[in-house]
Amino acid sequence: MRNVLKENLAKQIVHWSLLAVLVLYVLTGFGITAYRTVEFLTFGLLGKALAFKIHDDLIIPFIVLIGLHIYQQMGKHVNKRETG
Repeated sequence: MRNVLKENLAKQIVHWSLLAVLVLYVLTGFGITAYRTVEFLTFGLLGKALAFKIHDDLIIPFIVLIGLHIYQQMGKHVNKRETG
């Protein structure tokens, strides 16, 4: 028997983590291209070099989360086909 509560919790964690990574990806990408604006808005915390490093390091978590997201959605469609 499936544990629906754990499945829903796992989906929520993946979805919110993917959203956070996407927001960071966009913010750091903007920090690379318009670094003076982002540096001013973050009070000097996010410079061009740090933005590039974070942006570069986010590719692996992004790919993993996209893979998990697709896997979870495919599982939903397979289960519908089996029961319906």
